[in-house]
Parts: sequence; C-alpha cells; structure tokens
Amino acid sequence: MMKRFAVLLILVVCVCLNSFAQKKNINAWKSEKNLEQQFETFKKNLNFWSGSYFMKPDQLNQFHGAISDSVQLLETRIANSQSQIVLLQDELKVNKMNTVELQSKLDTSIKHQNAITVFGMHIEKTTYAVILYSIIIGLLAVAGVVFMLFKRSNSITKHTKKEYKELKEEFETHKKNALDRYTKMNMELHKTRLELNKK
Repeated sequence: MMKRFAVLLILVVCVCLNSFAQKKNINAWKSEKNLEQQFETFKKNLNFWSGSYFMKPDQLNQFHGAISDSVQLLETRIANSQSQIVLLQDELKVNKMNTVELQSKLDTSIKHQNAITVFGMHIEKTTYAVILYSIIIGLLAVAGVVFMLFKRSNSITKHTKKEYKELKEEFETHKKNALDRYTKMNMELHKTRLELNKK
C-alpha cells in the first residue's frame, strides 16, 4: 500500500512537473512587440524555482522599472535630438538660401564693380579699356597721318614759295631789263625820228 502510494505520488508529481514545464515557454516574450508585453510574457513563463528562488517578482519589477526608465530617457533624448536635427536642418536650409542670395548679390556687385555705365549701357572695364585704347590708338594714327600730310604740304608750300620768290625776282629782273630795253628802243626811235625830221 505504501509502495503504491509512493509510486502514485511520484507519478502525480511527474505529471504536474511535466504539465507545468510544458506551459512555460521562456522564449515566448520574443514574439511580443511592446516592451511591457514582452516583460509580462517573460515573467509568466519564467520558472522561479530551480532548487531555490532565483529572483523575487518585486526585484524583477524593479529591474523592469529601471530598464523602462532608461529606455524612456533614451527615447526622450532621441526625440530631443531629432527635434534639434529638424531645427538644425531648417537653420541649414535658411543659411543655404541666405548664402545663395548673398552669392547672387556678390556676383551682381562684382559685375557692377567691374562695369562702367556709358550712355546707359553697362560695359565691362576690360572691354571699355580695349575700346578706349583702340580709339586713342586710332586717333594717334590719324593724327600721325595728318601730321605727315601737313609736313609734306608744308614742305611743298615752302618749296613752291621759294620757287615763286625766285621766279618773281627773275621776272622782276626780266621786267626791269625789258623796260630798260624798251626805254632804249624808244629813245633810239625818238632820235631816229628827230633825225629824219631834220632832213
């Protein structure tokens, strides 16, 4: 009778342990998505008995609270960091827009600085300098040609005046000689008439 009772007791204990062991799944918490649900599933399936209690439920709850606080703190930091990132990205966009605007103003300023307004037209300084120097060189070339023409004309005029003066002197000499000859001829003619009249 005692033997039957001991065997029956051992059999009941084995069946209970077997059924208890089958109900516990220590990896069931991995299928849960939420941290709270994972912890509850882990707690339900944890076997506290392994010859002695491994951990008391309130210690496990404290451990979970510490983890939850740490996770919440990290989530808060992540949220703050993300909001700072958004703020910095907005500030970066504003700075980029300001940079583009300033670059545009700088380009316009440099363009105006390197340009001269002539008759309402903006002309670059280099183009203006090239045009101005071309005009000056052209005017100098024209002035040189005019000076050479003037010098040539002046030389021709001097030469012509000199020839005219020589010719005039020669003409005056010839005129004087012709007048002297004419006078002599008239006198001789007059003498000849007088002599003819006497006869």
